[in-house]
Amino acid sequence: MQIVDPGVFAERESSRGNMFNTLPAPILLDIAILFTALSWGVGFYVADRKAHVFASLAIGCFVCLLGYSVASLGPPVWVVVAVPVPLDLLLLWYVLRTPRKMVIAYPTIWLIYIVIHIVLSAFFRYDSLIPAWRLHS
Repeated sequence: MQIVDPGVFAERESSRGNMFNTLPAPILLDIAILFTALSWGVGFYVADRKAHVFASLAIGCFVCLLGYSVASLGPPVWVVVAVPVPLDLLLLWYVLRTPRKMVIAYPTIWLIYIVIHIVLSAFFRYDSLIPAWRLHS
């Protein structure tokens, strides 16, 4: 029988849990852009039955860069989440052009975005998708 120090496992777990925190900021932004584009792409597909790949990537870039730019100014966290919403709606209208499709797409996009945030935050401690909603201490 071997005696194992539980601190060794806790140390390994904490280093594994903070994997994203060791990456440089541009890579963290790229990760946010890709997952934002994924949620927009799936939302567009659910509403329109078309794959809007370029539009999804462009919207991911615009929304994430706006969010990161606003966050760099140091406002309250809810402002960082709220500021991209008008841009979201404008770009959603630009791509879909139909209020019915927009009503289907936007909640779907947010639902997928929240699920991705929960998974990334819970397993990888990555909170950059929704910075106001940290799921760990």
